[in-house]
Amino acid sequence: MATSYKTPGVYVEEIPKFPPSIAPVETAIPAFVGYTEKAVRNGETLLKKPTRIESLAEYEQLFGGPPSQDVEVFLDGDNNFVRSQAGSMLYLFDSLRLFYANGGGKCYIVSVGKYPSAPAGILATDIEAGLLELEKEDEPTIILMPEAVSVSGGPYSLQQKALAQSAKLMDRVAICELTSATDATALNAKVTEFRNAIGINDLKYGAAYAPWINANLPRSLRRKNLILKREGTNSDIQLESLTTDTDILNLLADVVLAETTGAALDASEEALSGAPEKTLTDALQQALDNYRLTNDATSEADLGDALKGFTDLTFGILKAVQDINTTLYPATTQFKIIEAITTYLLNPSLRDSIRRLAAHHLFIDQAPSIELIDTANPDFDSSAILLGYANGAALLADVALGDVAADYTNANTNKLRADVARDAAYIASGNAIAIFRHVEKSTDEFEKSLNSALQVSFGKFKELTTKGAEALNLLPPGGAVAGVYAKTDNERGVWKAPANVSLSAVISPAVKISHEQQAEYNVDVNAGKSVNIIRAFTGKGTLIWGARTLAGNDNEWRYVNVRRFFNFVEESVKKATEQFVFESNDANTWVKVQAMIENFLNTLWRQGALQGVKPEHAFYVAVGIGKTMTALDILEGRMIIEIGMAAVRPAEFIILRFSHKMAES
Repeated sequence: MATSYKTPGVYVEEIPKFPPSIAPVETAIPAFVGYTEKAVRNGETLLKKPTRIESLAEYEQLFGGPPSQDVEVFLDGDNNFVRSQAGSMLYLFDSLRLFYANGGGKCYIVSVGKYPSAPAGILATDIEAGLLELEKEDEPTIILMPEAVSVSGGPYSLQQKALAQSAKLMDRVAICELTSATDATALNAKVTEFRNAIGINDLKYGAAYAPWINANLPRSLRRKNLILKREGTNSDIQLESLTTDTDILNLLADVVLAETTGAALDASEEALSGAPEKTLTDALQQALDNYRLTNDATSEADLGDALKGFTDLTFGILKAVQDINTTLYPATTQFKIIEAITTYLLNPSLRDSIRRLAAHHLFIDQAPSIELIDTANPDFDSSAILLGYANGAALLADVALGDVAADYTNANTNKLRADVARDAAYIASGNAIAIFRHVEKSTDEFEKSLNSALQVSFGKFKELTTKGAEALNLLPPGGAVAGVYAKTDNERGVWKAPANVSLSAVISPAVKISHEQQAEYNVDVNAGKSVNIIRAFTGKGTLIWGARTLAGNDNEWRYVNVRRFFNFVEESVKKATEQFVFESNDANTWVKVQAMIENFLNTLWRQGALQGVKPEHAFYVAVGIGKTMTALDILEGRMIIEIGMAAVRPAEFIILRFSHKMAES
C-alpha cells in the first residue's frame, strides 16, 4: 500500500523480490505405542500423552527401564542346557534400543499403561487408545506398535487402524510386524495369516517386515527371572539343587531374601496406592484431591476424615517399612537392608516431620475437635516404633504444642485450622514416601550386587543366564527398521530406499530365507501384499532385503521410499502454503506460490530425489485460471495447485545380459 507523503524529506521503501521458501519437514520421527514401567514428568502423568524424546537416557528418565522378563530354561537329565524360551511379550523398550542402535534420533513415546504382570494384560483396547491420541500429534511420520504382536487374536485389527490413521492424515506410514516364527514352515503360515487378516484398505501407507531377529542387546538376567524346567517332563528344578557348595547356597539364600523383600515392597505399594498401575505419589495426590473436595464442607467430621487420608497413608507406609525392619534375618546374611533403613533414619527430617504432625494433632484436637490421627490404629504404633519410640503414646508424649502454636495464629475457623494441619500432614507423607523409595532402591541395588556375586562364584548360574538371555533377544524387527529409515533419510534422503542396509545389534534373522523362498513373499500375485524379508548374507551381515509397501502390485505406490517421499513433499508444501490462506486469489499470489514450490522441487531434483535431465522433465507446478481453476473455483474461494513429480524408484532387479561375441581381429 502506498505511503501518504506529506512532509518534505527522503523516504525508504523495501520492496520484497524473493519468493517465500518451503522448509522441509523431518521425515523419520517414529512413534512407539506400548507399555512402559512408568510415565511421569515433574510429577505429572504422561499416560496416553505422546511425548517427544531424543535419547534412550531421556526415555529412562520419563518412562523407566525394561520389564522384568522371565525365561524358562530346559535341562536334560544330566542338568545340561537344552533350550530356552522367553515368557515376556513386552517389546517396546527393546524396540527402542534397536532403533537407537541403528541410527535413530528423535521419536515419540505413547505409554498406554504400566507393564502388565501377565501376557493376558496386553490389551488391544489399551494400544488402540494410545493410537487415537497419536492422531492428535502432527510431527510423527512412522507408527510402531511393538506389543501389538502379543495381543490375543493377533495384531491385525490394530495394524488396520494404524493404516487408516496414516491414510487419513497423509503424513505417516505404519510398520507392520508379523508374529514370531522360528522356521520356514511357520513363517510361511504367519505370512499367509497376515495377508488374509490385514484387509485391502490403505495398503500404500504401510510396509511389513519379517522374520524376527536375533539381537545381541546386553542383558542382565537375575535369579528370580530364571525358571528351570526338566526337558520332557516340564517339572520344576530348583537352582539350589545344582550345587553342594555351602558358600553358594548361603549366597542363594541371601538372593532369595532380597527378592522376597522387593516383592513385599511391591505388594505394599499396590495395597497402599489402591491399584497396580498407581504409585504412592498417586495416592498422595488422591488424598490431596479428596481434601480439596471436602474443604467446602463445614463439619469437623468431614474435615477430619479428609485429613486422615494423609495420615493413614503416612503410617501405612511406615508400617510397611517397619515390617521389613523387624524381619529376623540370619546373622550371616549379606543382605544389609536393615542397615540401609537405620542409616536413612539417622536423617532427622522424617522423625521431625512426624513429631510435628503429632503436635498438630494434639493442638487441633483441643477445640474444635478434628480427628487428625487415629491413635488406636496399630499402624501408628508401628510407625512410632520405627522412629525409635516405644509406641504411639510415647511419640505423642514427646511433642511440644508450643512448636506449632504459632502456625495457628490466624487460623480462627475449622477450615483454616484444617489447612494448616493439611500442610504438616502433606510434608510427613512426602517424607514417608522418600524412605519407602530409599528402601526400595536399596533392596534393588542389594539384589543386583548379590546376583553379580552369584555370577562370579557359581559357574552353572552364569551359563544358564547367558543361555536364557539369548531367548530374550528374539525380537520383532520394527525398531531396527525404523532406525534404518532414520539413518538412510539423514545420510541419503527420504527418496533412497531403506534396503540393502545392514542391521546393527543384530546377530541373524530368526529364520534363514533363500533367494527362491523370498520370491513368494516379495510378490503377492493375489493382492500385492508384499512382505520385506530380512536376510543374512555371507560377509555382509543381516540386511533388509526389500523395499515394498503392502501395495506391492501398485505401479504408483509399490515402493516405501516413493510413498514416504510424497508424504514429505506433501507435508512440506502444505505447511508452507498455509501463509497464503485468505490472500488475494489472483495472478500475483499464483506466481508467488508457483515460484515457491518450483524452487523447492528444483532443490530436491538437484539432490537426486527426482528423475530427469532437466527440471521440466522432473516435475511441474501448475496454478491459474484455465489451468487448474475455473471462474467458479475462484468465486468459491478455491486456489488449486497441481504438482507432478517423477520420483526416483529403486533398481529392485538388476539384470545382467551376457552373450558371446565373435572375434573380429
